[in-house]
Amino acid sequence: MRMKLVAHDALVELMSIRGLSNRGLAEFVGCAPGTIDNLVSGRTQSVNGARTAKRICLALDVPFEVFFVPVISSNTSHGINSSSKTWSARKAKAPREGSVESGG
Repeated sequence: MRMKLVAHDALVELMSIRGLSNRGLAEFVGCAPGTIDNLVSGRTQSVNGARTAKRICLALDVPFEVFFVPVISSNTSHGINSSSKTWSARKAKAPREGSVESGG
């Protein structure tokens, strides 16, 4: 399950306080250095698994629930994609009432 980082500034600050580099944290966590690089730089806001999120929290000695929350998958929202672009595209494709496509 994807886990979203909700305390970016605290992550960066605690890494600095504890003297952890991106590579050092990645080695402790057991993930690719790019995973930590992306979190720290803000290029991404989530990690692929709860294990990675929990290991980050363990390394920084912070409660898991304070730093990460689960990402709700779009396929659990009954076919409505969270992307407004996709939602708009679906709405645009729906036949209008009274049109030839709707049979009315």
